[in-house]
Amino acid sequence: MAIDSNNLKIMPDQMATFLDTLSKRPGDILLSPICRQFFATDRWNKAGRPIQVLETTDQGVMPGAIAHNRRELEEHGFGSATRTARLINPLAALDPVFGQAHELKVLSIGPRTEMELLHLVGVGFRPENIYAVDLISSSPWMDLGDMHKLPYPDKMFDVVISSWVLNYSKDPQLAINEMVRVCAKRGLIAIGLTYAPEFGAGYVAKEPGQADIVGSMQRSVAELAGLFGSRLDRILFQQDPALDSIKGPVMMIARVKPAG
Repeated sequence: MAIDSNNLKIMPDQMATFLDTLSKRPGDILLSPICRQFFATDRWNKAGRPIQVLETTDQGVMPGAIAHNRRELEEHGFGSATRTARLINPLAALDPVFGQAHELKVLSIGPRTEMELLHLVGVGFRPENIYAVDLISSSPWMDLGDMHKLPYPDKMFDVVISSWVLNYSKDPQLAINEMVRVCAKRGLIAIGLTYAPEFGAGYVAKEPGQADIVGSMQRSVAELAGLFGSRLDRILFQQDPALDSIKGPVMMIARVKPAG
């Protein structure tokens, strides 16, 4: 028998119980994309909509990447609250994150806003163990930095997340090298990006100032994994575009061998 939607109405007494429960476990609210977006946007607006920009970048950064992302932030606000969930949700189901996230240090590369960081709190990471770095920052929770030269020591993080950032690199090999360097022994690296066949593959940069700033394009998990070489231990989660001829996500969560 199918579910009767009429029986899914939340009654006033049930809502009161929900709110009481959430007041004791506020992190659970952050599992909702709508709540994450509201909370992050409200914090940004009340702080005066701050934006900080890294003045000096590595040559691996795609020309125009900072201007593009600043324009997106200023003109379109915080955008989608669901895209990075495609990577964080499967990550949260994998060992050692499942049930142990509170014990792990995680680095978010290129989150742009606090929404991804709030989601990490929602799935169980402790706020004091969540680090973030970006070329452009809208939050005091983020360090200004470049994924091609991460401002962190070797083997610092148990989990490294790069959600839809690698496309902005014209030297993805260097970016991957840095992710592996800061990843702890048997740590996890989660990468998500979009493959758009109209751009081709490899280094496919468009001219600065164009609407879509693209530095590199990996068409499959196999291509992405190839950047790790022998340092890749095991792929725990993967997804390729449904067809080579259509735009779609390339996502991989992998355990890497220790660097060095």
